[in-house]
Amino acid sequence: MSSLDLRQRIADYTAENRIGGVLRITLQDRIIHAQSFGLADREAGIPFTEDSRFSFYSLSKPFCAMGLLKLCDAGGISLDAHPGTYVPEAGGFDSRLTVRHLLHHVSGIPDFEQTPEFCKTHLPGSTHLVRKHLAELTAFPSRFAPGEGAMYANVNFVIAALIIENATGLSYADYMKREVFIPLGMETAVVDREGLEIPHRVQGYALSPEGLPQPVEKSYDWMFGAGDIVGRIEDAYALNHAVKHRLLLREDTWKMILTPHPNNKMGMGCTVSRWAEKTRITHNGGHTGFRTLHVHIPEDDFDIILLSNSGWGDARSDITAMIREHYYGSGSEPRIAMDTGYI
Repeated sequence: MSSLDLRQRIADYTAENRIGGVLRITLQDRIIHAQSFGLADREAGIPFTEDSRFSFYSLSKPFCAMGLLKLCDAGGISLDAHPGTYVPEAGGFDSRLTVRHLLHHVSGIPDFEQTPEFCKTHLPGSTHLVRKHLAELTAFPSRFAPGEGAMYANVNFVIAALIIENATGLSYADYMKREVFIPLGMETAVVDREGLEIPHRVQGYALSPEGLPQPVEKSYDWMFGAGDIVGRIEDAYALNHAVKHRLLLREDTWKMILTPHPNNKMGMGCTVSRWAEKTRITHNGGHTGFRTLHVHIPEDDFDIILLSNSGWGDARSDITAMIREHYYGSGSEPRIAMDTGYI
């Protein structure tokens, strides 16, 4: 299959499924494929550009993990302490709970949106309500004892962000800008909040009952720390440099991040699995109006970033499958073809 064949397959797929967004594939820091589809704002006819800024949603979690673990490396917090040591509102959770459990998603504590009884009376989950809601969440039963199961939950990283605030005396947004974004060269990344004006912010879409894309408001419900970063595709690519060059953190801390828990495939803020017989480090994000994905194959320094403003369907897995077939086929060594430039 030629590079043009891959580009056309993706163009046909995204057109058929009404998917909008940007895709970039790199090999050893060289862009080997860049493609955009749809519009950043359908109503205004605004195209995607290199300045387009997407809501990352859960693709924010790897950055939150780096921020928290930077404090651990400095001796400011302990991964084996109860979260309530740093965030009093979390003190009512199981006494066996540790910060380490949070980062691996093996805490067992109830999540905001995954607890229907909680949602009945506690929606919306705006940032300014997060401490109040966290304290009230402790009254609901745990799903399992800490470390004895696995359940992906935003609450784990909400608490991580609150730990950062209480341990540093800074707002989470200010801490992340100073200690993570600026050191990683993420020039346009910000921690989002209701009412924040962000240049080149991409409009998110959902499907109407008739199957047509319609603009929707971004969700801020309990996204604090767990899904609140907005940035460009270049900001997402900072994950590649951070992992590859072991930036911000000690080498032994990176080893810990990239070691999955026995209960699941979750490292700390990332998923570690196999892809084309090699290690795949990944995280995705998705909620109202947006779907995002970052895949890194460290053995080849092969990287995929997909940022979409279409909050439906399986485009992340479908497009990733096309890319794998094109560049790897049935083998484990990438077949490289240069294919650069946005269209």
